[in-house]
Amino acid sequence: MDSSLHSPREPSTSVPTVVTIDGHSWAYWAFVWLGLGSLLPINFFITADQYFRYKLHDPSMPNSTASRLELAYENAVTLSTSLPNLVTTMLVTFVCVPYIHKYRIYTSLSGITICLLICFSLIFVDVHQWREIFFMITMILVMIQGVLSAILLNCFFSLTSTLPSQYIQGFVAGQALGGVFVVICSIASILFSSDISISAAIYFLLAIFVFLSNIVTYFYLERSHLLQVYSSSVQQVNNENEPLLRSTSIDDPADTIDMTALALRQRLLVAYKYTKWNFFGVLLTFVCTLSLFPAYMSKIQPAHPTIDYPNTIWSERLYAQVMTFLLFNVGDTLGRMISSKVHVPSLLHPRLLFCLCALRFVFIPLLGFCHFPNTNGYPYIFKNDFIYGFIVLSFATSHGYCNSLNMMFAPKRVHAQLSSTVGALMLMALTLGIFLGSVLSYGVVAMYGDAKAPDNEYFQ
Repeated sequence: MDSSLHSPREPSTSVPTVVTIDGHSWAYWAFVWLGLGSLLPINFFITADQYFRYKLHDPSMPNSTASRLELAYENAVTLSTSLPNLVTTMLVTFVCVPYIHKYRIYTSLSGITICLLICFSLIFVDVHQWREIFFMITMILVMIQGVLSAILLNCFFSLTSTLPSQYIQGFVAGQALGGVFVVICSIASILFSSDISISAAIYFLLAIFVFLSNIVTYFYLERSHLLQVYSSSVQQVNNENEPLLRSTSIDDPADTIDMTALALRQRLLVAYKYTKWNFFGVLLTFVCTLSLFPAYMSKIQPAHPTIDYPNTIWSERLYAQVMTFLLFNVGDTLGRMISSKVHVPSLLHPRLLFCLCALRFVFIPLLGFCHFPNTNGYPYIFKNDFIYGFIVLSFATSHGYCNSLNMMFAPKRVHAQLSSTVGALMLMALTLGIFLGSVLSYGVVAMYGDAKAPDNEYFQ
């Protein structure tokens, strides 16, 4: 391996050149839109929990009583997404990191669109007699989307890591905006129709539109001047991993695979050496976040649910959408926007940034003081919705800020030839954090009490 790979990257001076090349900044917004779509599947299935609870509700039970499948939905979705996502990310990281190919991107986007179309087709089907089968079909679709999303994110993070940092920041910001977009679509569909099936149909159609537009966006992006200028960097990354994918055309494939695998391990070890604090910072950020959101936070009720609100649609259908999902995604977006202007701690203090990520675990006991329907006797202290909203906003802003800083700093800490490897490594930290946080969420919900449905749960 070239010894230059063992040296940290020097400050890049390519950004001014790219700004001149891409004067209209349309490529930046293209990456924002692609980022918006990249995390839409998991955001979609999490935010549409009311629709899936409606489909999974047992008609023989009172409307205010949740069935076993309803209670398991949020945890099952996060686990069904995170586990395949983690396994796929590890495979593409250690087997063919980070092979950037347009057909991988097109196939992933098309596959996710097909899964959403299947979900859309099930909206108007009566599944009350086969709720368990519907639950299994939904989780299978979630798992498929988890695999495809992992491949898609691997390509996009590896690609943006070869470009100036403004593009990876735009992609990461787009991921946060995707959450806001999903929640706004959900709220709009609820307000548009009181029929939960029609609301869900509108919701699914908007998601399908986003992925179709992502396909068109990437089609024009790969032909842009920006990617043409940086195509040599992308091709270099692909050429280094080509023997792994086309070993049958080589005289001695076994030796070639061993040598290539050795080179890959060396690249990963060097990348990890310089980015380990950022790696574990991303890991802890997502472990903390997924341990609370959405499995625990989606079940938090209004501070005074017995008050007779003038319009019950707020307490019955919009409270969780606005106070939990919307505030979280707005705060996440705000944190990522702040990170583009404020770099504290700086690139030179990765340990301090790691400590800031670890400090976020204080939100676990803080959110425990909110109105969660528990039977374990944990004190209910914050009897005000504004306090809960402030905690959610702070929790989400710190998530977006810490995640974005780590993602932007990591590629700058290594030689430019290792930037795409770092992108794949950071994605592995992200998916591992999501998986561990999803598993931990079961313990958080059990620690604070019985995860029964709110008394004002709405069913059509």
